[in-house]
Amino acid sequence: MGIDITNARVRLQLYFTDVRRTSFPTRFFRQKRGIVFLILLSLVIYCLFFGKYKVYIRVHFDKVSLPKDRFNNNIHSNKFKREDHEVKFLHSYIDHDGSTRKLIYVNDINPDSIPYSKEKEDELMEKFQFNKYLSDRTPINRPMDDTRHSTCKMRLYPDNMPASSVILVFYNEAASVVLRTVHSILNKSPPHLIHEVLLYDDNSDLDELQDGSWFTNHIKTLPKVRLERSTHGRGGLIKAKTHAGRLATGEILVYLDSHCECNDGWLEPLVYPIYLNRTACTTPSIDVITWQKLEIIAPELMEVTGGLNWILNMLWSPLSQKEQERRNKDPYPKTADIMTPTMAGGLFAIDRKWFYKIGMYDEGQNIWGGENIDLSFRVWLCGGVQWMSPCSKVAHVFRPKHPYSFGNNPEENFNVVLKNYKRNALVWLDGEHLEFFYKWKPQARGIDAGDVSDRLRIKEDLQCRNFDYFLENVWNMPAERDCVATGEIKSPDNRCLDNAGGSDRHGQHLQLWGCHGGGNNQFWMYRKDRRIMGLLYVFDVDGLTPGSNVILVWINLNSENQIFDYNTQTKQLVHRVSALCVDRKDGSNDVILAACNPDTSFQKWTFQYTYTDRPL
Repeated sequence: MGIDITNARVRLQLYFTDVRRTSFPTRFFRQKRGIVFLILLSLVIYCLFFGKYKVYIRVHFDKVSLPKDRFNNNIHSNKFKREDHEVKFLHSYIDHDGSTRKLIYVNDINPDSIPYSKEKEDELMEKFQFNKYLSDRTPINRPMDDTRHSTCKMRLYPDNMPASSVILVFYNEAASVVLRTVHSILNKSPPHLIHEVLLYDDNSDLDELQDGSWFTNHIKTLPKVRLERSTHGRGGLIKAKTHAGRLATGEILVYLDSHCECNDGWLEPLVYPIYLNRTACTTPSIDVITWQKLEIIAPELMEVTGGLNWILNMLWSPLSQKEQERRNKDPYPKTADIMTPTMAGGLFAIDRKWFYKIGMYDEGQNIWGGENIDLSFRVWLCGGVQWMSPCSKVAHVFRPKHPYSFGNNPEENFNVVLKNYKRNALVWLDGEHLEFFYKWKPQARGIDAGDVSDRLRIKEDLQCRNFDYFLENVWNMPAERDCVATGEIKSPDNRCLDNAGGSDRHGQHLQLWGCHGGGNNQFWMYRKDRRIMGLLYVFDVDGLTPGSNVILVWINLNSENQIFDYNTQTKQLVHRVSALCVDRKDGSNDVILAACNPDTSFQKWTFQYTYTDRPL
């Protein structure tokens, strides 16, 4: 974390503005901030004259406004009221090189002169699914903390790495958030590594994005930035990314979402593995920009990898022991690149020629969803490797839901994504694995996925490996043949064990709900090692006494606490360590441990699929 000198300098300015008509000693000792002033003055002097390291700015524009006692060098501006505090906006800042930089607001607005409107803020929030009202009043070139781990700054990169086309595809995106992405790319990248920043508009009809707008005029002032528009209507994100990729001319293509902010040194770690191996695909470490306040939440390190489940969703997962051991051989193991089986999707870098060779995106997929899994499979199974770089930090606005629809109703939206997932399954899952996917996702059987023959032809031409290679060498996910039972775990009253929406929440209580027959959150794999696994987590318990909850946690092969034996005579699930049985909690949907009682129906469970060659 860098040293904050901006606050000190601004306070100096404010202080001497206040006291210019008054005796220095009188005002100084009268005010409570005298002690703070001395500390900050000492810090400024140290940083300016004795500091040996870069001094970084810590200025956040993470609210509609800034508290009245922070970072305001426009001392004559009007006060802006929002809820319970008065605030002012910053109009310039001091960069880490000591230069003063003017902050740019979209449409050249003066945010100090605009009264706050909660009604307008809510209206725009609903339309754009993030705080556009705030975004339009936040500088499009706002400074950011350097949130990288300290060892990232010790890594050196060659000067002759290839330049990149950075591609942003957007549809009716707020101009302010697109331009904030563009400015962060230009401000945080070595110029020789930027061939172009290509903006591709997928047929937006938003007024602020049209020709002649402040948005398009501002783009013309930026170096290496060009705007292309769809000439064949809205194609959706997947098709638009394909078209944009064909227009790009850089040796490396870097795809970013149009609502990101790049941090210091973000590009070099993405380009370097591709410089060494043209079949590598790289992804950044993704920080969070909160959709309500545009706050940047940036952990110094995120030691996770992209995993997969049988409904072909990407899920974050802890690093395997094997991957940790490989990274420990690096001089700076904390920030060594991470082999990642899957990518999050929107943010990655790849060699342009190799991307063309392996088929770019599947244009039979529509709008959004599943394209990240398809590309991950093609990279790994067709001769490539996929990395995630902890030193490439890119912050991303995560919305609560999509601001646009995929169809005319929720069912159509669901079917668009399901079609994309089924296309992935038809292309990459062989034989028994395809059937297992259908058991997990029975709704997919009736979906028309269209013709996938061209994708199968690419797979054949490239001599890609089969899916067993992925399971054995890339992502250790149990197949159906590794289980002694699968599917629903049902009670006599037709209720099923359910993850209760906890597919991505470690420690979630296991619950009992009515069986819906849709797989997914009620589908379980009873592995040969007697662990019961769902979409990502396995059964565990939070205690060893009656009444302890059965919970869902990361798998730990060294823990017997995750082992449940099945008594085929009494149909009971017995927790091996405590010798207690899985039961239901009175007056609740939670599932607990209780003293085993073969006469109670509350402890009887049946599996949907069992196998004669693998007895329970």
